[in-house]
Amino acid sequence: MSFTSPPDTAPFPFPIQVVYDGRVGRLRVAVDVDPVPVEDVTVEAGSRRLRIAVDRGVDGVAERTLTPLPRGHVVGDDREAVYNNGVLTVSLEAVPRRW
Repeated sequence: MSFTSPPDTAPFPFPIQVVYDGRVGRLRVAVDVDPVPVEDVTVEAGSRRLRIAVDRGVDGVAERTLTPLPRGHVVGDDREAVYNNGVLTVSLEAVPRRW
């Protein structure tokens, strides 16, 4: 099962795409933060949540917290965040939750 996130209604000023692919157990989040430098981007991944914060200088910090995994899944140990040409791509392993 794969799905793409619904339209974003929160006031996060950067385009964001969230895709979960259940066939391979991966969550991919891409955010176009251009022209913000990598030093001003923070990514935090917990067991169920992903937080992205972007320091915009005088405009303050824009942040978005997502809980994108389907019920019964948590973030696994395989985590990666890559910043390339103004695009932040986060890839997280999704594993079944062990009760």
